[in-house]
Amino acid sequence: MSIDYLGFLKEVGKSKRLLRSGWIREKVNDPESVAEHSFRVGVLAMVLSDAIKVDKDKLIKMALLHDLAEITTGDVITERWAILDIKKRDEKEKAERESIYRFFQKISEGKKYQLIFDEMINRVTPEAKIFWQLDKLEMAIQAYEYEKEQKINLEEFFETSEMYIRHPLLRQIFNDLLKLRKKR
Repeated sequence: MSIDYLGFLKEVGKSKRLLRSGWIREKVNDPESVAEHSFRVGVLAMVLSDAIKVDKDKLIKMALLHDLAEITTGDVITERWAILDIKKRDEKEKAERESIYRFFQKISEGKKYQLIFDEMINRVTPEAKIFWQLDKLEMAIQAYEYEKEQKINLEEFFETSEMYIRHPLLRQIFNDLLKLRKKR
């Protein structure tokens, strides 16, 4: 197999230009890109993993990998206030897995990243469970920043985060964010 690192990295670069759909739907000015979101999720994973007592390396990899499939699938979001449709989520995740598998075939060590992506999607391991909470925590932090900067209401993003964030440390950070939000 020919290893195409440059082609792989050019594909990764597309995430810097792919804007997050939820912010576009809410008409946020200058919405973040998928890469910007993934970066802060990665930083959260790096700085909080020791305190949470999970595998730091794996958690950071999940953070960096989690939205790469969106380069080909797009940033698919659920309808506002819709009840989670497990069938739709499964279809979305199937498309994302296929995208990740194709994507990582370009590099020799791609199989290990495919396995980490699968672990993340399956939501069973401690790292996967924490990852999804970090993803929602980052979303809430970003929503707070947009509300503060642009004087808009993004309540839906806080309500969604509230449903997902369970780990005591992450919950405390989220609650601190909610207190800041109330002070505005």
